[in-house]
Amino acid sequence: MITGDFYWKGSTDWVNHYVCSLTPCQQAKVPQDARFWLPNPLQVSYAAWASTTVNFITQLPKSAGSTLIMVVVYNFTKITFFIILEQKATARDSDVAENFLMAVWKLHSLPLQIISDMDVKFAGECWG
Repeated sequence: MITGDFYWKGSTDWVNHYVCSLTPCQQAKVPQDARFWLPNPLQVSYAAWASTTVNFITQLPKSAGSTLIMVVVYNFTKITFFIILEQKATARDSDVAENFLMAVWKLHSLPLQIISDMDVKFAGECWG
């Protein structure tokens, strides 16, 4: 960003040194060890409706006013639900939770475990 407007001899080294010296940059570093990036296998579910995974397919072409699909998979049976949501669906507005209840919970009750990809839609009070 800086090199687009300013340049001097050694500017790249100076910027790298400056950024590395900032405390927030040091605290926000992500570990680079391979062990941190290894996927953790899911535990085998012991009952048909006990554990689910929830993920989102986003930025789809607009169809019937929706551009987002919530995918719910029961881990034991591999039964899958595709729930159409509006792009603006948030946990705070209870859109995601309400659609989950109407499409999944009413058929199979609330699962004991819901596994997600830590999407911001699961940061709301209704999932806590």
